[in-house]
Amino acid sequence: MNTSPTKLLAYAGTLFLSILSILAIVILPSLRPSSSQRAMITVSGSAEVKATPDIASFNFSVSEVSDTPEKAQEVISEKITKILDGLEELGMSSKDIETESYSINPKYEWSTVARGQQTSLDGKIYFPGGNQQVLVGYDVRQQVNITLRDLNQVPEVLTLLASSKVENLYGPNFEIENPEKLQEEAREKAITEAQTKAKQLARDLDVKLSDLASFSEDNGGYYPMPYLAKTMMNDMAQEASFEPQLPEGETEITSTVSISYYVR
Repeated sequence: MNTSPTKLLAYAGTLFLSILSILAIVILPSLRPSSSQRAMITVSGSAEVKATPDIASFNFSVSEVSDTPEKAQEVISEKITKILDGLEELGMSSKDIETESYSINPKYEWSTVARGQQTSLDGKIYFPGGNQQVLVGYDVRQQVNITLRDLNQVPEVLTLLASSKVENLYGPNFEIENPEKLQEEAREKAITEAQTKAKQLARDLDVKLSDLASFSEDNGGYYPMPYLAKTMMNDMAQEASFEPQLPEGETEITSTVSISYYVR
């Protein structure tokens, strides 16, 4: 079969163009800069929002040691009932009072049996010689959390708890009940500040901002303002009419963001 030189050239040209097309498809994407190679600028922004606390929280415990768990529980119940009655008189809702923990534990003490034999509360018999752990009673403990929504009543609640001789009283902690909205507000302000910086930096560098490359936030959170009542417990218990002045102050909610943009 004879083929003319013109047809051969046409076939060769077609094959050459096909090869070039394949090479372009394979090679050109690899020549484009990857996202890790594209030029970027990174800026940060920060903002804070101040707000007045709208709730106060207390945490305390009531405990009693007695010969039997039942006797200790009875005393605990009487103490808690007295506190709940006082809180109810102040208009507190039962949903804002919760038991965090309730425990019953045997209490042992080291004892030396000098002569004869000794029987502990659990019926165990101890004989003379050396220090031995002897059951002396049962420790019943109830830990309670209180959320107070009327901050004007903080001194009254504190006085009530002190006069009730509660243990491990912490509070009031002045807090914001729903800080999420304030956190969003602080974030929006921080982003606006970062965007303003990015636009100015792009103008200074004579480049244009492109797609968003990355975003991160450190919200910093917020911390309740504690007022530890333990230092005044004795004075308050002795003088029930004493009501401390507790400034609530302001709470700061912060946000710091970092934004990276591709540039062209």
